[in-house]
Amino acid sequence: MALLRILSLEDLPTDAELMQHVLRHAGLEFELRRVIDEAGFRDALESFRPDIILADYMVPGFNGMEALALRNELRPAIPFLFVSGSLGEERAVETLVAGATDYVIKDRMARLPSAILRALEDARLMAQMDAERSLRQVILETVVGMIVTVDEHGVILTANPSAERLAGSPDAAITGRTFWDCYAPDEDITSCKLKLAAITRGVIDAEFSWRGVSRTGRTIVWTAAPLRGDPRTATRLVLCGIDITDQQQAQEKAYYLDHFDAATGLPNRKLFLLQLQQYCAAKTTETGTDIAALMVCFDRTREIHDSYGEEVLQQILAEMVRRMRTWQVQRELLARTGEQSFSLAFEIAGEAEVDTVIPYILKELHEPVEINGTSWVLPVHAGVAVFKRGHQTPDELALAAEAALHDAQARNLLYTCYHPRLAFRMRERLQLETELHQALQRPDQFAVYFQPQVDARNHSLTGLEALVRWRHPRLGLMLPGHFIPLAEMAGLMPQLGHLILKAVCRQMREWRTAGLTVPTVAINISATEFAAPALFDNIRAALRENEIPPELLELELTESASMQNPDATVTIMNRLHSLGIRLSIDDFGTGYSNLSYLKKFPVDRLKLDQAFVRDILVDPDDLAISQAVIAMAHQLRLEVVAEGVEAVEQLDLLVKAGCDGIQGYLFSIPLPGESCVALLRSGVVSPTTPVLPA
Repeated sequence: MALLRILSLEDLPTDAELMQHVLRHAGLEFELRRVIDEAGFRDALESFRPDIILADYMVPGFNGMEALALRNELRPAIPFLFVSGSLGEERAVETLVAGATDYVIKDRMARLPSAILRALEDARLMAQMDAERSLRQVILETVVGMIVTVDEHGVILTANPSAERLAGSPDAAITGRTFWDCYAPDEDITSCKLKLAAITRGVIDAEFSWRGVSRTGRTIVWTAAPLRGDPRTATRLVLCGIDITDQQQAQEKAYYLDHFDAATGLPNRKLFLLQLQQYCAAKTTETGTDIAALMVCFDRTREIHDSYGEEVLQQILAEMVRRMRTWQVQRELLARTGEQSFSLAFEIAGEAEVDTVIPYILKELHEPVEINGTSWVLPVHAGVAVFKRGHQTPDELALAAEAALHDAQARNLLYTCYHPRLAFRMRERLQLETELHQALQRPDQFAVYFQPQVDARNHSLTGLEALVRWRHPRLGLMLPGHFIPLAEMAGLMPQLGHLILKAVCRQMREWRTAGLTVPTVAINISATEFAAPALFDNIRAALRENEIPPELLELELTESASMQNPDATVTIMNRLHSLGIRLSIDDFGTGYSNLSYLKKFPVDRLKLDQAFVRDILVDPDDLAISQAVIAMAHQLRLEVVAEGVEAVEQLDLLVKAGCDGIQGYLFSIPLPGESCVALLRSGVVSPTTPVLPA
């Protein structure tokens, strides 16, 4: 035991010595400081910091009761014992009521050691209880949960601060009121009464929990349990409440993010599939109608995002969603099932109705969207599948619509209706894509053919267009229409285009080394190639490596590709043109053009698409369009080359319209490099009987 510090208020030295003798004889180790007045007592409380105080009741000038009052004020936790002569019963009770721990009569001094030890132990226990009580109070005041005690009638006895805040009133305002009046909305009062009564009566003898909404709109999980005590007293309940409003809101937000598209507010793919299951199940009992699943995909959204920003893209998509919502009637489904794709499920009278409904829907989607003074037209493809009861699940219906969409994209069709053969076609396309990846590691599988371009009047050779062929080990020689779209979808065009560029430049070098006069050779450039950062460096390197003058190379960019990001197109074109490379717009008239940009493009010529040439003899509109394109191009000081010319009569009309150049089977099919030698030597190409292309 540590050295005991004793403060003694005693005016008689002999009595103080007697106390010390008794304590030492009892084996206590202590240090005693004796004081006789208030000043000494105050100083000892501060500097000596006693463990216990022994005070005589009667001390001249400063008695024991005054010392007790000062102790109560300054150090109430220190045990205080009166050691005095006979106090009498009345005075003894007075000292205890005033806060004294005990008293010892001087003629019974032998009791002093045990009284001191007992007082110290009581003080230790009291300090421990005070600490625990303080801890409990701190916990009750700081705990986030609500803690309320009620009597057997549901009347609130105590409530911690969190419970007070939930009720919107201080403790004084809710104590004495019933629990349900403070915490249950009107519609839940009866239920709350029954729950508390069942717990109080022991009908529910374990902890019982329930979820409720408070009068302040918070969602609370309450747990109620009886407070065990004297079995002769009425049962009290302790109710603990946890506010789960924020957690519930977080769960709702997580559900929303997991099931809805944040940008449009539409259901996402996951929720669409769940809704489609319910939709199909509800319709299986009805007759006379079928369910169609339509998936539409908008092209160019990535380019718009990268060039004009997220806000413009979202405004365009919001307009598309608005248009699709106009088709929605009761019980139809609309969802955003991909970054660029949306899905719709609706009733139709039968498969025959598909070819009536779908074109109407897609026509509306293809109408221009006006954003900040600019018109936008998003190319759109679609796939549709019709639900076959008993032969198809809703998930299979959605997959069928998606397969039809992919088929429409691969074949550049507006839409495709699902047929089981599409599954085979998709597997074939996937296999072909894998083989295309492998073929790009073996450039010998690709061959470049060249189709002559001739002067419309004298038929002299003015140029060649390079056209790639794939010597497929399984399928034989493949035309570009069979694999170029696949390469574009797979993101392989920059790699394939670079391969074609190098092959063309090597062929041109061989011709020049053989002493042949080589005209301008045109190469088609896809939109992804044109936007690739390495395009300029790749072209310059290929020309330098093969010692080809830049003016002998022409790059053909489709009208649609050139307008995807016209400002960027102008910049890239100017850079290529400064190198000396010729530029042309291919397939002119088939895409979305902006003439204000066309006049800014540093192009040398336009290529009139064969779609207008094909029926020029029988369709007055095609003839009028061809004549208008030629006249406009000449006004812009551009040459015009007509593609797909196969008949002399077509040639005659184009010559009359002022067309500068001709390309087509009327003059030559595409030829391998070695077969072009005779053409390059003669410099003249005569009309021939058209043959099938190689």
